[in-house]
Amino acid sequence: MIIEVALAFAATFSFSCLFNIPKGELLFVGLTGALGWLVYKALLLSGVDEYVCMFAASVAVAWLSRIMTALRKMPLTVFLVGGIISLVPGAGIYNAILDLLTGGEAVTTAKRTAMLFAAICVGIIIVLSLPQSWFLPRIRRKPKS
Repeated sequence: MIIEVALAFAATFSFSCLFNIPKGELLFVGLTGALGWLVYKALLLSGVDEYVCMFAASVAVAWLSRIMTALRKMPLTVFLVGGIISLVPGAGIYNAILDLLTGGEAVTTAKRTAMLFAAICVGIIIVLSLPQSWFLPRIRRKPKS
């Protein structure tokens, strides 16, 4: 699992380079993608349903993206789009099209892929609907004397 998390970091980092994410943010975007894959894989290995794993991982990525947005003073899309890329079920899309062309179980594959996309979308929507004040760092002020 450690190798998979490292590869998720590398994939997220590389994707972010491809889309010209600011160089100072590449490490943080990579960590966001790695965290998402870590949550997904850890839950999957513990026997949780695949759709619930994808939902929880997308919530983790969106949550960390909101925190990074507040801390790093960058737009949310910098962290969210790069971070979610390791969770996108690209192989499912490919297999659905392949099954459609070869006469396989295209409907089943497409349904599974669509459900995974829905889990990602719902997780992101839930976190993005929360108030930004939940993600701002708390600043301690000195009491007035």
